[in-house]
Amino acid sequence: MTDTQPNPAPTPATDERDERLLCGLVYVLYLLGPANGLTVLVGALIALLRKDKAAPWLAGHYEFQIRTVIYMIALVIIAVICFITIILIPVGILIWLLLGIWMIIRVAIGLVRLIDGRPHPDPKTFFV
Repeated sequence: MTDTQPNPAPTPATDERDERLLCGLVYVLYLLGPANGLTVLVGALIALLRKDKAAPWLAGHYEFQIRTVIYMIALVIIAVICFITIILIPVGILIWLLLGIWMIIRVAIGLVRLIDGRPHPDPKTFFV
């Protein structure tokens, strides 16, 4: 007769590693955002759902990701308003380009901090 033991319960280290991978996935989804805006929304949804269940240092990363989407939506609305008012189209283009650069830098720095195992120092800031 074989001795079958139930699978052991996941350890806190395993749970944190899985949560860290999920947080990293959200950053990757954000990097794919310029090609497909849907990935940013999926990433924001994951961050919203996981923020309260994560370890405090990971919750800071999720807060940073949520704030990134909020700021991004605000800047997109401003750029669209500039496009609608035909005279401000160059300003809208400039905002759109700066938004892309800002998003890539913000996400890359957040991802580096996550990989290094560091919490985000101020997740509510507009800048990095």
